[in-house]
Amino acid sequence: MPVDTWAQEIISLAEEIKAEKHNKDRFIHESESIESNTLELQKLLRGKTREQALEEYSKRVLDLLDRVDNVNQRIVYEFEEEAPVPQKSEVRSEAIEEASKKESFYISKKTRKRYLQELGIGGGNIKRIILKKKKKTEELVDYTTYSPSTLGKIANLMFSGLTNYIVRTYNKYYSNISHSLRASDINILSRTYVSIQLFSAFIAFIGAIFVSIFVNFLIGSPLIFGLVSSFFIAGIFALLIFAVFYLYPSAVVSSRNRMIKNDLPFMIIHMAAVAGSGAKPLSIFKLILNSGEYKGVESEIKKIVNYVNLFGYDLSTALKTVASTTPSARFKDLLNGLVATIESGGSLKSYLNSMADDTMNTYRLERKKYVEILATYSDIYTGILIAAPLLFIVTLAIINSLGGTIAGVSVQTIATAGTFGLIPFLNIAFLLFLNIIQPEV
Repeated sequence: MPVDTWAQEIISLAEEIKAEKHNKDRFIHESESIESNTLELQKLLRGKTREQALEEYSKRVLDLLDRVDNVNQRIVYEFEEEAPVPQKSEVRSEAIEEASKKESFYISKKTRKRYLQELGIGGGNIKRIILKKKKKTEELVDYTTYSPSTLGKIANLMFSGLTNYIVRTYNKYYSNISHSLRASDINILSRTYVSIQLFSAFIAFIGAIFVSIFVNFLIGSPLIFGLVSSFFIAGIFALLIFAVFYLYPSAVVSSRNRMIKNDLPFMIIHMAAVAGSGAKPLSIFKLILNSGEYKGVESEIKKIVNYVNLFGYDLSTALKTVASTTPSARFKDLLNGLVATIESGGSLKSYLNSMADDTMNTYRLERKKYVEILATYSDIYTGILIAAPLLFIVTLAIINSLGGTIAGVSVQTIATAGTFGLIPFLNIAFLLFLNIIQPEV
């Protein structure tokens, strides 16, 4: 091929590199100018992060640079072939042929450095791009699976018979456990969980017996009284552990419901932005899952992806299945609406935009309601824990000046107990109460 043809190709590639550099600069400027507008920024990013988009621009530039080096090397080889070095011509031609097959050509450090300086790309950025690409390739999987626990195996081995009896005899109790486990996303089979519950209560019973007998022996209690009290205490302790295992899934369901409720408005906005780019419904869920930004909804999205990629469900069936087990009524409504939109051929973008507006308005109203409730609690705190202690101290001071006592207890003792006991306890209890009722941030 004539050298001037290769020269024209290099010029063309250089123009493409300049165009990519211009596009990158324009993208940086636009993303910075609309950074405060979440919807516009998501439309510009099209489901990607800003770093991912910049990496793609850099990758395209590097590909163009490799093509330039490819042409340069062909020109070099063309002149080398004209040189009178017959003893190495065969070796060189074989090397050229092998390089052509592999499509990898050498680029000098000086040339690469000059190109990168012109484009404003550092060598460290290239390494980070390569490492991130490898890491993402290793991390992104189409589905996840669960592994059995050692505790579950031991519990099933010892109490599988009793568990089967409980399942057959007390079906309502087993149904409550099974439903709570599915909604709480605890990765244990319901029968295995009942076996673990029985095994834990048994271990607690045995351990409490030995501890109680040892304590009774140390304090010198009579043998019969020590044995009876030990079995009584051990039985109470075992029942307590049994009750904790029964109530734990319900507590997890309540916690997950609150987390989903607080992540849902922002996730729907993200989904609406991705849907606006024309992405497929399943791809939207995969992007949401891989973003890692919505921990409260992550397990539910993972179930949808698993049902499709691992069990072979169609997307509508997967959405209906997850909607039947999710602890959040709002997320259930979202999934059922998605099913209706997909099956009827409606606009996914319009549906998600309307849902985003509704959920965000609800989120704002709930936050406003919580702030108003806090204002009421602040008045209660002022009355009970600021004004009341002052009146309490003033009253005690008056009684102390008169030289009296209260129910036979000295004023100084009551003042000390109230100052170092009652008032700190009430403050801690009030803080715990506020921490319990506050929504997740």
